[in-house]
Amino acid sequence: AKCANVQPPQPPPFEVPLPSLQTQVDTHGAGQTHHDYPLYVLPTNKFHARLKFLFLSGCLVSLYCDVYFTSTLPTYTGLFSKLLTPTTLNTVYDTITITIPETIIEYLPVLKSTINIDITPMLIAHAVYTIFMLWMIWSYKEAWSPSNDWENPSVVGKRRLKMRTDSLRWFTSPSSARSYACSISLSPPELTKDSVIDLDGDWMFQLFNDPEEAKLRVSTGLIGNNKEWTNITVPSNWQLSRPDLGDIPIYTNVKYPFPPTPPYVPKENPTGVYRKTFRLPASWKVTDGEEDVTVLFHGVSSAFYAFCNGSFVGYSQDSCLPVEFDLSGVLGRKNNRKKGKEREVTIEVVCIRWSDGSYLEDQDHWWLSGIHRKVEIIRKRKGQDIVDVRTQTDASGLVIVNVDVKPGSITRGVNVKMYQDIMTDTKGGYTKGPEVWRGETEYHDVNGVGGTVQIQGFVNKPALWTAETPTCYTIVVCTTDEKGNVLQAEGCRVGFKTVEITKKGVLTLNSEPIVVAGVNRHDHDPDTGKAITIDRFIEDITILKQSNFNAIRTCHYPNSTEFYRLCDYYGMYLCDEANIEVHGMQPMGKLVADPAWTEAFASRITRMCERDRNHASVIIWSLGNESGRGVGLTVARERLRAIDPSRPIMYESGGHLIQGSGRTELTDIICPMYAPVADTLELGTRVDEDRPVILCEFTHAMGNSNGNLNLYWDLFWDPDKPRIQGGWIWDMVDQGLRTKDKGTGREYWAYGGDFGEEIHDAQFCINGLYFPDRSPHPAVRETKYLQQPVQFTAHGEGGKIGGTGKEPLEMSIKVKNRYSFASLDHLEMSYTVTCDTSETELASGKGIALKDFVNITAARVTAASLLDQEVVPSKVWVNVRATLKHAATWAPKGHVIASEQFEVALNLDEVPSDHASRQSPSVFRKLTMGTLTGARTGLVSSGNPEADVVVVDGNNTVSIDIDHVKGSVVIDKKTGGLVSLQTPGKKPVLAEGGALYNVVRAATDNDRGGAQMLMDFVLPPPAVKAVGTIVGTDLFSHQYHWEENGLSAGAPPSQVCTDIKIDESTLKDGVGNFVEVKSAGVIKTASGKDVFTTRTFTRVHRNGDVQLRCTLTAKNFTKGLKSLPRVGLQLALDPSLFNVAYLGRGDVENYPDRISCTEVGIDRTTAGDMHIPYIVPGENGGREGCSWVSFTDKDGSGILIKSSSDANFSFSAGLFSTTELHNAGHTYDLPVRKNGSDVVYVNVNAALMGIGGDCSWLPCVYDDFLVDPKKAYSFDLWLCPLGAGQSDLLQAKRAP
Repeated sequence: AKCANVQPPQPPPFEVPLPSLQTQVDTHGAGQTHHDYPLYVLPTNKFHARLKFLFLSGCLVSLYCDVYFTSTLPTYTGLFSKLLTPTTLNTVYDTITITIPETIIEYLPVLKSTINIDITPMLIAHAVYTIFMLWMIWSYKEAWSPSNDWENPSVVGKRRLKMRTDSLRWFTSPSSARSYACSISLSPPELTKDSVIDLDGDWMFQLFNDPEEAKLRVSTGLIGNNKEWTNITVPSNWQLSRPDLGDIPIYTNVKYPFPPTPPYVPKENPTGVYRKTFRLPASWKVTDGEEDVTVLFHGVSSAFYAFCNGSFVGYSQDSCLPVEFDLSGVLGRKNNRKKGKEREVTIEVVCIRWSDGSYLEDQDHWWLSGIHRKVEIIRKRKGQDIVDVRTQTDASGLVIVNVDVKPGSITRGVNVKMYQDIMTDTKGGYTKGPEVWRGETEYHDVNGVGGTVQIQGFVNKPALWTAETPTCYTIVVCTTDEKGNVLQAEGCRVGFKTVEITKKGVLTLNSEPIVVAGVNRHDHDPDTGKAITIDRFIEDITILKQSNFNAIRTCHYPNSTEFYRLCDYYGMYLCDEANIEVHGMQPMGKLVADPAWTEAFASRITRMCERDRNHASVIIWSLGNESGRGVGLTVARERLRAIDPSRPIMYESGGHLIQGSGRTELTDIICPMYAPVADTLELGTRVDEDRPVILCEFTHAMGNSNGNLNLYWDLFWDPDKPRIQGGWIWDMVDQGLRTKDKGTGREYWAYGGDFGEEIHDAQFCINGLYFPDRSPHPAVRETKYLQQPVQFTAHGEGGKIGGTGKEPLEMSIKVKNRYSFASLDHLEMSYTVTCDTSETELASGKGIALKDFVNITAARVTAASLLDQEVVPSKVWVNVRATLKHAATWAPKGHVIASEQFEVALNLDEVPSDHASRQSPSVFRKLTMGTLTGARTGLVSSGNPEADVVVVDGNNTVSIDIDHVKGSVVIDKKTGGLVSLQTPGKKPVLAEGGALYNVVRAATDNDRGGAQMLMDFVLPPPAVKAVGTIVGTDLFSHQYHWEENGLSAGAPPSQVCTDIKIDESTLKDGVGNFVEVKSAGVIKTASGKDVFTTRTFTRVHRNGDVQLRCTLTAKNFTKGLKSLPRVGLQLALDPSLFNVAYLGRGDVENYPDRISCTEVGIDRTTAGDMHIPYIVPGENGGREGCSWVSFTDKDGSGILIKSSSDANFSFSAGLFSTTELHNAGHTYDLPVRKNGSDVVYVNVNAALMGIGGDCSWLPCVYDDFLVDPKKAYSFDLWLCPLGAGQSDLLQAKRAP
């Protein structure tokens, strides 16, 4: 070990010169230039702001008056000599000629180089201006009063102790420090009872509307013990824990919740006063001056004053970082001594909801207030001189431990030991490992100013930390007195790793490229808001790990210390983001470019690093989010780099159209926000770039979303595009708050506006992959599949069945390990063989080792065995799984990590007939339903040439009675649609509404997203429409165009029959095969406009089957319509038919642009279970690639729907109509319905638009997934009634 005496402290890197107002060259090789700072920045001090405003406005008034008027008063020159100095003033006859400097002409090009001035009107103008100036001074007289701390950006804290790493607990026992390092909790009682008092729990609380009053009452003791006190839980947000007090949660995405006039905040400013009284143990010697005591607040929003026993101890801003205040001076006073062995201490907190810090915390989340993280009292004994322990390791085995000591320390011994301990759980359990390194030295504070002791060494071939192999070591640092007695012991966990960006622009960890499978995660609990428990942290990390996520961006603020410890333990890459976002400021970079705010920005960034730098999981620092570019972040970046040069720095400054798309001089990583696939590809292949491309936000998970995600992952996994390295999905959790509807009493997830707030951004907080209770959206399955670290592909010819009929199914599968570090030894493979005619697996295997190539042999699956099935399959699949061989810290044994499905090539026609007792499929498919005697057991007159068919042509309907069953099939002449259909057991199939064409869908959030939505924030609807007329509506939403064309589900178009004919010629004296009803019609909008023509051929067969041949042709649509919502049928089915079975892509909701994860097979569910309860209801529950679907009652009676061609269809089913879903804003807007009691609504689609997902504020469905409104659509469907006890599998296969 290297021994070193203490060195005087180096001044922090705060003396960074402000960049000049000039063009700077991109230092990252992009060849671009960046104009970073505006010519003029309005200062934030009120007084100076008003004066400068008055001066500039006076200049402009004078100049423009003087340009347009002339006069004969040649002597009035004083104003201009002051205003335009240096200028040349020449008296020529009766005018004044002024030469304007070029610097002024450059910014006011309306001026000429010389101006002839008429003085008389100018004097009048100046007189008016003087009156205006006096009015301004009177109006803003309060500008001369000093600013409050919470309205002064230069005051970010008072009496705050220097930020330190988060592991210090001032132990006296090395074993306690070692055990503490292996725990997750900040203050486990069994370890910290002698040094920490946990103040979590009940506090007294009062809520004021004025911070001044609250602060005054506390500081003067006037608040007393009055009856206004109530109780509150700490940690919590008072808007949620005490809603009875009247302050409400507010959600905004971009907007500030009050008029933005930085640094000022509303006068009515909810302010909570907290009080907690406790007793110091008798063993704490603070009153004797031998020990120090501090109070540590881990998170308070947004600004607060702290008092101890009535004395002010500190002030701080930054809602998401700890702050520590010294109480020793207060507790050591004689008036704090109490009789007995213990002393009573009262901590009071004045917590202010709105502060100038709020301008930096506009973070697309709920505005909530209070003490939302832990509060602790820390004891520091005499002789405990360590104030910080900073570690640095790398993949070579280098260890550097920097121990900061406080001023005035005497000679001490310092020793460091490193152990290879293994944490066994999150409760503090661990297995002690061997000591792998030690170092020691002495220090003496020669100058009495404190300093740093550095000890360094090497560990031979350490196990490296990665998200795949999260190996950490325990470091214990001790100081000793001259006798070797331990005075202070501190422990922390560290990981050996090196993060670098190569010269080729690739982000590497331990010299290996990584792919970021990430998600943005807000601190959010539906009941407690920003007060998050360890159990919730564990749940979040484990469900993400189980879905193959390996990275989290802590949007947009640092999380609690426990979260970082858990990420170290479980293995999760962190982009640690500073508590900064100024999204609602106009212009966005206004504050960051103002030097008055520099410290406010920089302190949040440097303090984050000073707390979190020891954590192995942190691989990237982020300067914040969407705050523009300017001096504040330039200074902050330089300070951050000086503190920690070992990690790259990332920052997206405000969006593609505003602040440079994450490709500025402030970021080491190109990190665009919502870049489409094409833009991502362009950024990742630019020859003038040498930075990795990692999307800081992409695929906006708002409601039914995340389409097109596979296109991104095609890029991320492409070895030929090494600089494109993944991204963080926006975001993890729907940020709904659990509440109840006052009208119905039903529980629901609330979003912006639901608490009566006037300023809000509605449901834009509802954009997670998981519901607020952490149940997954269907899109989680898609992300898991696309991110899976094992890739399976068919090798060679793939699987095949045929030959002589005896050969077993054989298949070779190529296995690719996509992990960056881990082998596949912890996984094993299993497989199943399935087919399209049976729900029983044909074969299976498990416990197969994963090698480069895996050969599968399913001895039971041969051509002969398939031909011996009751119904011969036409498709067979091999379904492969990679599962955990043993339980992991984050998932149980058998958890599926990767999956794939392969279709097997069938060649049964060539199998010799003596190897099969049944006919081959090609022969089987040539048979028609009418000649399959006995195949439809229980069906009316199936194959019976003597059955009666009677056609009744009424005034309003065409009724076809089969085998004396009246109304077996009924067609409405007004619409041309089916209104009645019966099963062989005479049970009704259709409910009111029947079966009609459907060309609408309940809008999703992505459907509503468009430029007009953005304009709705600032313009009335007529103005929005006018803008669209002038500049075009290409960027307006799909829903906007659907409404414009009468295709909104809120007012759906109607089906009208214009002609109907009945053809009975095929009956041949009553014993033919079918009756055909031919109808023509139109689909009319609610306003009466024809938008489709229709032709429908309805064939009713003797056995009750109905064949529909449908054609729709669009007409009269506006030019801007890019896509139809859908083309198909909607059926209203009898409530009893709620059981659903289908052959198609399942068993999870899927859509045309979100099907990668799905596997084709037979699935059974119910109509109620198919509904996905998105917080904002809309289109949901889809299933793509279906050959057939059945809806049956408890006895199996019902209807089977099947395509009569090779083309598949998609469908959805539920208990709500399209219009009901479309009009609902919340789940409570939908009536309570149950399977078996309510109508089943079914959509069968020949074409369905994708759902999109790149963003939710512009149309985002890719062209391949649009439904062309200029195209004619034709489709054929069979509606086959099922009798009780009939097999839908059998009937599906035998139907044509």
